Amino acid sequence: MCSQVAWAQDPAANPCAGIVTGTCSASADLQPIEIARPNPVRTSAFVTQVGDENQASISQSSSNQFSDIAQDGEANMARVNQTGSGLAYLELDQTGLLNSAVIVQDAEVGGSNIALIEQNGENNAILLDQSATSSGMNGTILAQHGSGNQMQLQQTGSENRAELIQTGDNNAMTATQNGAANQLRWVQDGTGLSDLQIVQSGNQAISIVQSNGGS
Repeated sequence: MCSQVAWAQDPAANPCAGIVTGTCSASADLQPIEIARPNPVRTSAFVTQVGDENQASISQSSSNQFSDIAQDGEANMARVNQTGSGLAYLELDQTGLLNSAVIVQDAEVGGSNIALIEQNGENNAILLDQSATSSGMNGTILAQHGSGNQMQLQQTGSENRAELIQTGDNNAMTATQNGAANQLRWVQDGTGLSDLQIVQSGNQAISIVQSNGGS
């Protein structure tokens, strides 16, 4: 998944509040968020799987950490848990069938937590919980494509940035960012839509696009 570029805009508590379905657009600037891939010095773990009843789990603690899970087809699932003393970084791809991913990253010291996650088709679900403190940022790009969908995000710290993208079917998204200088870009496309349980504290900038190409 490539890093993408953007800066979100004017403060807003909950744009498009009360919308149940149909289009919803907030803010004049709907550019993508910029999340740069960090360069961890030590600790790595990679898993690549291709077929049948996939599952994978990585748990690391300390010395910068990095993690890379790619799965391809069928039962899927991935679980990552990275904590302690700064940085931590993750890329996770899933492609087809029952999908799911549960990621918890921590950080401290200089902060940082970067997650670039993409799912593709069927049952979907992502649940992400990042926490950074110190001077560091949480950065996340979450993308799903089709079927059951669902996402949750929670980030705490300063300079939180998140881009959430879904495309088709049952949808839902839930976001919470706490801390200073939050940026959130939220994009959905079609079918179930409507969740908009966005909560941000501190300086905040939000850009939202929803629509409904589904039936």
